[in-house]
Amino acid sequence: MKKKGIAIALAVGFAIAMVLMGISIYFGYTEAYRTNASALTVRMFGIPIYELTKRGEAYTGESMGPWMGFVCAICMALAVVVEEVVSAVSKAKRR
Repeated sequence: MKKKGIAIALAVGFAIAMVLMGISIYFGYTEAYRTNASALTVRMFGIPIYELTKRGEAYTGESMGPWMGFVCAICMALAVVVEEVVSAVSKAKRR
């Protein structure tokens, strides 16, 4: 049962990281088009995750894989910590 809870927390943390990075990249594109910048680095928690470069009238994006993985690891670790705290509080209430 314990391993299942951790696996679910890891999956939830990964999904949250993907959603947050997607939203950050969306706002990065929005900011790039608004400011007409020649290049823009999208950051999340101060960590660079995506590089936008203007090519003609459009922007092309390049992911920064290792840093995106680091952001995923942070979210997954936080999800496991939350799961452990919730599990401990739940067990304490049952006593």
